[in-house]
Amino acid sequence: MDEIKKEKVPYFYACCPNCKSVLIQAKNGLEGYTKCSKCDEYIHIVIRNDTVTTKIKVTNQ
Repeated sequence: MDEIKKEKVPYFYACCPNCKSVLIQAKNGLEGYTKCSKCDEYIHIVIRNDTVTTKIKVTNQ
């Protein structure tokens, strides 16, 4: 019997650094911004080399 093995690609969760709400589930290579639905902050998310980095977007006012 020939069985096809599926390679599991790890998914990572990015959470809001302000309110700890889960923002997205994604793979390595993601970089972008999203708006948190709970605290309305814009969050910069980078997932690279199995590391998730989240930062609140700085706006010049």
